[in-house]
Amino acid sequence: MPLIFNLQKEDYELAAWKIDEDHSFFESRLKLSEEEKNFLQHIKAPNKRLQWLASRHLIRVLLKTDLFIDSNYKQRGKPELLSHKKEISISHTEDVCAVILSENKKVGVDIEPEYRDVTVIAHKYISAAEKQNRIFTNDQNLFIWCAKEALFKLYAKGEVSFQNDLFVKLHELKTEGTVQTEISKPDMNCTVTLQYNYLKEGYIMCWCVY
Repeated sequence: MPLIFNLQKEDYELAAWKIDEDHSFFESRLKLSEEEKNFLQHIKAPNKRLQWLASRHLIRVLLKTDLFIDSNYKQRGKPELLSHKKEISISHTEDVCAVILSENKKVGVDIEPEYRDVTVIAHKYISAAEKQNRIFTNDQNLFIWCAKEALFKLYAKGEVSFQNDLFVKLHELKTEGTVQTEISKPDMNCTVTLQYNYLKEGYIMCWCVY
């Protein structure tokens, strides 16, 4: 299936891809290094291998190239495009992947299925100041999780407390919009406008550019 979301702005491009294809579809369209092929063989779960391949394919779609893309994107850690001077963030879940690219801005993206239940872990990443004695629904809990995942990827240095270092000023959620968020780290203390979109396919996607 082609792109289900594509947003082109002056300083970034974001896209999401619904993974309806099998492994052979992506493998036939990718040029992987021997190191990447070896890495791929060590991903045991078939769905994880498919997500990895789909995200690599989506990068090629956004870069509009059939050439080899040199990167250090594995399974964990901050991805980097070594052959293209662009900032990148990647997210995949279930049968969807998302990629955001920018020439000169830090970027972060996360995508989650709307049905995911995070209620039991919400107390671990939502602060008392964010709740302000309110009782959040699972939809609100999930939104904050998705938003903080995007902020975490934008910060991209690890060692972040979702509860104490990342903050989301939650208001009434719409189909799409923006919320104000904060990153409170000694080396990055700033307000970030985070954008979101509830995709009709049943996913919520949050992204930020700074």
